[in-house]
Amino acid sequence: MKIKIRPIVSILCVTIALLITSCVDGFKENELFSSGVTGVTLESPKADSVVFTPSADGSTVKISWPVVYGAGGYQFSLYNVDDPNNPVAVGLENETIDGCSVQRALSEDTKYKAVVKTLGNEASNNKEASAATESPYSTLLVATVIPSGTDLTQYFTTNPIPSSTTELAYELESGGTYTMSGDVKIGLTNVTLRGNKIHHPTVTMSAGAFISDGAGFKLKFIDFNCAAFTGKAFIAFNAIQNPLAIANTWVTVTSPVAIQSCKITGLAKELVDDNNKKYAVQTLLIKNSIIGQNSTNQYFIYMQGGIIKDLAISNSTIYNTQVSATNFIQYNASNRVTSNTAWNWASASVIVTNSTFWQVAKTGQMANYAGIVQKNNILTVQNNIFVDCGNQAVIRRFCGSSANMTRTYGHNSYWFAGIFATAEISSSYDNSGTHITTDPVLKDPVNADFTVGGADQIAVGTGDSRWLPIQ
Repeated sequence: MKIKIRPIVSILCVTIALLITSCVDGFKENELFSSGVTGVTLESPKADSVVFTPSADGSTVKISWPVVYGAGGYQFSLYNVDDPNNPVAVGLENETIDGCSVQRALSEDTKYKAVVKTLGNEASNNKEASAATESPYSTLLVATVIPSGTDLTQYFTTNPIPSSTTELAYELESGGTYTMSGDVKIGLTNVTLRGNKIHHPTVTMSAGAFISDGAGFKLKFIDFNCAAFTGKAFIAFNAIQNPLAIANTWVTVTSPVAIQSCKITGLAKELVDDNNKKYAVQTLLIKNSIIGQNSTNQYFIYMQGGIIKDLAISNSTIYNTQVSATNFIQYNASNRVTSNTAWNWASASVIVTNSTFWQVAKTGQMANYAGIVQKNNILTVQNNIFVDCGNQAVIRRFCGSSANMTRTYGHNSYWFAGIFATAEISSSYDNSGTHITTDPVLKDPVNADFTVGGADQIAVGTGDSRWLPIQ
């Protein structure tokens, strides 16, 4: 009787073939993976074969490459190359990888370079590759570059921002100089306008405003000179509301409005103004920025007709070169964040952390926004330095003289007219017991040098970290 063995042989051949052409994490070089490759100088994986796969939340990235037969492993490095002349290793540099992939931490708006080199294998008499492979990767949005020397108003008049359901990005050249002589209309398209993270371009503004019809808008890595600025506001919402965006008489701005890693000086107008119209902004972020007002009678954030659901200021410096009796934050008091069918939000928040404030609303109020001083809403004020701010009532105004909000305080400095502002501390206001009662000793705030000299503040690391001495 003859036994049929051909199918079994076929299955074995297919299995072996699959094993030879597979690359798994943690493989050990052996006869199977060497596939008869001996006595050669190996090559590193080709640049276009290196694959970057970010995690769903964008916090990590998996870098993988195809197997090089006969290899004894791979040498791997990932570098942050925002400054190409000074690359910074992400994770272990020149790590030996006994497989075909590795995972590294990932940051937004960052340029990377992966370097992979195939290592030799003494057992197979194979020499390591003579050169490593370098593969670029970026978490920056692909952008349209605007040449240095351009008037942004003229540029966007000639090249209007198109209607788009996806976010569009425009990039200013590294170290470039620009002007803005009138309005830049954002419309209903989410837009990012960014510069270079290391060498910021400068925009000199004389008139107009960045005008949104209800879209998200992000400014990143740009310096703005507003010394001669006479426009309505730095960012304004359109006084004529776009009918396509109105629902129940309101325009709800669901995508973030953000100012990140920017420097704004000489601002004599509002930073954000809703033109006294019904705009409900879901998120306003000010991160890692320096913003200098030069005004005695202008609000900083002015939602006269509308409201902001979540406001977050972090790692930033905000100051005013003038003494102002006007409020820092002003929302329409009649608008309640939890009681409007146009947006149907369940809660709101004001979060102010690790920031430095000088002469902000010195004889005015830090906040006037009764519409969000409600139960289930959140107030967080931690690790900040307030000097000559809010007429000695910073916390009172932030919490609206109410215990309704869920309040968290910690390690704040309240210094006014050369003494500790005792009115900030009570069971109704900052009751954390962590407040710092000593002078932050800001070096030269009149000339915008907020370097901290106070030992207690330095010890805890409060305020905008850029002003802390290097330890």
